[in-house]
Amino acid sequence: QPANDLDLTKNELNVFLSHNPVWPSMMKLSKLFLRDNGLKSLHPDQFLNCTALTLLDLSENLLEYLPTGFLHGLVGGLEGAFALANLHLSHNNITKIEEGVFKNSTTLKILVLSHNRIRSVDEASFRGATNLQHLDLSGNLLITVPTEALRDVKRLELLNLQTNNLSSLPVDCFSSLSLLDNLDLNSLPSKVFSDLISLQSLDLYRNRLTSLPLDIFSNLTNLQNLQLDSNQISDLPDGVFDSLSRLNELQLSYNRILELHPALFTKLKSLQNLYLEHNALSHLPKGLFHRMNHLREVDLNDNHISSLHHSVFHGLVRVLSLRLSNNHLSSLHSDQFRDLIDLKKLNLDGNYISKLPTSLFMNLTILTTLDLNNNHLSELSPDDFVGLTHLKELRLNFNQLHDIPFNTFHHLHNLRRLLLQNNNLSSLHPQLFARLLKLTELNLGENKLDHLQPDVFQGLRNLHKLSLKSNKLRAMENRVLEPLKKLKAVDLSDNLWECTSVRILYISCWVNMHRDKLVDQPICFSYSPSDSVSEDKVPKVLDPVYNKPVFEKVY
Repeated sequence: QPANDLDLTKNELNVFLSHNPVWPSMMKLSKLFLRDNGLKSLHPDQFLNCTALTLLDLSENLLEYLPTGFLHGLVGGLEGAFALANLHLSHNNITKIEEGVFKNSTTLKILVLSHNRIRSVDEASFRGATNLQHLDLSGNLLITVPTEALRDVKRLELLNLQTNNLSSLPVDCFSSLSLLDNLDLNSLPSKVFSDLISLQSLDLYRNRLTSLPLDIFSNLTNLQNLQLDSNQISDLPDGVFDSLSRLNELQLSYNRILELHPALFTKLKSLQNLYLEHNALSHLPKGLFHRMNHLREVDLNDNHISSLHHSVFHGLVRVLSLRLSNNHLSSLHSDQFRDLIDLKKLNLDGNYISKLPTSLFMNLTILTTLDLNNNHLSELSPDDFVGLTHLKELRLNFNQLHDIPFNTFHHLHNLRRLLLQNNNLSSLHPQLFARLLKLTELNLGENKLDHLQPDVFQGLRNLHKLSLKSNKLRAMENRVLEPLKKLKAVDLSDNLWECTSVRILYISCWVNMHRDKLVDQPICFSYSPSDSVSEDKVPKVLDPVYNKPVFEKVY
């Protein structure tokens, strides 16, 4: 530690302070950390001999009150702190702030009183802290905003009142805080923010808000960030956001919103990020995103959206990410994403899409990630992915694909990851992956593959990871895996390897030579003479492949 810093966190200084009502003389000490020391009380003049302190951290102790005068020598000359700017008192048992504690604390800028047991704040509790800029009262037991006490801290820029028991807010409770630009709280009577014309960030996260008054944000013309997530809002009145022309981010996720008025966001001309995931939306009205030319990210995951107007996303030429996962979509219009020319990530997983319309992705020329997992796709067309020349990841896991035309992926020259796990594929065309020269991961696990053509992996010279887990492979033809020169991990487990057949020789030798690449050991299967080879028969598990004679190293 530098000579002017002293960190005594997690010691047992409670007894020492009880016997030493004045801290030892340390006139050059600038930072003192006394977190988690079991301190139960402080004395007046406790730090009288530490006049150079700029930061005092007393968090995570057992303090129940702050005695008047405990800051003597630290703030404001004769009565208070000379240099103290940061005072941290979070996670104690403080129930009340005595009048006079902060008398003449003119240098104090940051005061953290979060996670205590403060029920009320007297009107003179902060008197003397005239230059306070950051006040954190979150995680206490306040039932109302300490309006009168806030009149003494007019230079406040950040006020955190989150996670209290606020049941009402006086209309004028923030009227003296004209410099405030960051406010966290709950409960919203109309006009409560009317005097906060400089406010730039408003955090109302995780409260019990059920509705918003129409004019609640009417004077917040400088607001840039609005957090309304994790509440119980079911309805948003049309016009509630009309004054927020400078808003950059609007967080509405984890509410109970049922529908959105077509003109709800029309005035949000600067909005870049819109989060609406985990609500109860069943549709998006036409014109919802009209004139939102700066929108970059839209999250609509985990709603009940069953249909989309074909033009709902038109005009969103700057959107980079669109998330529609876990909705009820069964079909899409061919013009659905026509204008999303800057889109890089599109999530459509967890829906009921059974077919991709022609030219759906035609204009998404810089898309890098397309997620179609967990849908009802049973077939793909050679034209489905035309235009996706920059696609790097294609997720098609957990669909119902049973056959894929040989040229389906031929346009995807930059593809790195292709995920086809848990489909109904029984065979693969030998040219299916031929042009995927940059592919590094291929997942074909949990399908019904019983045979692989000798050239099926031809061209995959950069493949690092391959999964053939849980298929119906009994053997593998010679040289099937030979093109995979850069393979680092392969999963061949849970297949029907017939270790008593001479056809097992190739894969047996390959396994013996590449044990370091096996994700899991393949296991031999056999059937009793009375068993047929039908799918409904359960094979008997024998020894691991490497213990069977035909899987021993060949000399």
